[in-house]
Amino acid sequence: MDGWRVLRAMGRMARAVLVFVAVATVGTPAAVADTGPGPRVDTVGAAEQAAALAYWTPERMRAVGSEPTEPAERLAKPWGKPAPKGVGRFFFTEEPGGDSWCTATAVPSGNRDTVVTAAHCVHPGFTRDDTEIKAKNIVFVPGYDRGEEPEGVFAARAFVAPPNYNLMPWDVAMVVLATRNGKHVGDVAGTQKIAFGTRPTGQATMFGYAGSKLAQGEFLMRCTVKATLFNNTAGDGWNSPCDMAGGSSGGPWLADFDGRTGTIFSVVSRGGLDEDLHTTSLEGPALGDPAKQAYQQASAM
Repeated sequence: MDGWRVLRAMGRMARAVLVFVAVATVGTPAAVADTGPGPRVDTVGAAEQAAALAYWTPERMRAVGSEPTEPAERLAKPWGKPAPKGVGRFFFTEEPGGDSWCTATAVPSGNRDTVVTAAHCVHPGFTRDDTEIKAKNIVFVPGYDRGEEPEGVFAARAFVAPPNYNLMPWDVAMVVLATRNGKHVGDVAGTQKIAFGTRPTGQATMFGYAGSKLAQGEFLMRCTVKATLFNNTAGDGWNSPCDMAGGSSGGPWLADFDGRTGTIFSVVSRGGLDEDLHTTSLEGPALGDPAKQAYQQASAM
């Protein structure tokens, strides 16, 4: 019997399907924009950005996935090369819950500072006893590999999500990063193209920092699989047989990947589980108008 879970990092929260919260804060303080029909915007102050950079030492990054419980992947394989342009590991701390991570990707933007990930990576939701989970210490490490930070560490200064980010078909967020030593992440790490409203055919290439016993979040895993579009009352989504474990959330689904670049048409949102807690499939949102609006707003910040 399959169950569903939001694909997150390892730990006591990893196997739960979380209910997302409509109002969240990042650090203390964080400014939250009007949560009307438009995208939701959260900002992170300069003090919180500095605290996040100080918090995520190389030792802490390596430690966060060092005690995996999820079985090794059968279909997904280690990438074994330098990360594709703009792809990296996305670290944060859940309160309550502890240190965690997802996957994110830099995309072309007006500010050259924007990455795309899953909304539940910045709006974690509630615990099983209905305690609100808040995200803080948010940083992005493009090209992360086994403790190495080849392009440096970038702190988040804002993030933007569609108004219904709590629903899987809208589970996407754009994170705006602060520059590092005056340099923009898009210039330093490169970017992957992103498309909205597209319906690619053929195979998808998917990447993620899976937290399985094989990868422990320390290097990229990849699937090259068929992606199938489905419809439900909340909106369209994509399904695939990729079996990357928790920590792959936010990882890109790429069309026309040539070994370095492709076009993002979805991100990892949630996965199906078998009785042995092995991931059996992954789902991701179709990037429609709500995602496009969030992207446009983030790009202009």
